[in-house]
Amino acid sequence: MSKMNSIDTNSVKWKTVNDGVDMAVLRFDPGEVRAILRFAPGKGYPRHRHPEGEEVFVIDGIYEDNGKEYGPGSYLYYPPNSDHAPISPTGCTILVMSPKTPINL
Repeated sequence: MSKMNSIDTNSVKWKTVNDGVDMAVLRFDPGEVRAILRFAPGKGYPRHRHPEGEEVFVIDGIYEDNGKEYGPGSYLYYPPNSDHAPISPTGCTILVMSPKTPINL
């Protein structure tokens, strides 16, 4: 069995990746990137594509994408080559799971 890893997200280093969007990397292994993103109210990303797909789990706040709002506990699966333009009207925290980093580190 591999060694277990634990991260306290209350003390992790956050990096600004877009105006009003910060990210904390939880796991960065080949083919398995896990990160938490925090969106300030009214902030998000312009439309972009994920060639390998992406999964999102809403931890808190409201996450909006493609004209629909998702609250805490919502899970979204974006298939390979799908595109989206996420934003948060209230601010939110999401867990992003992707084969590649969701942004440039």
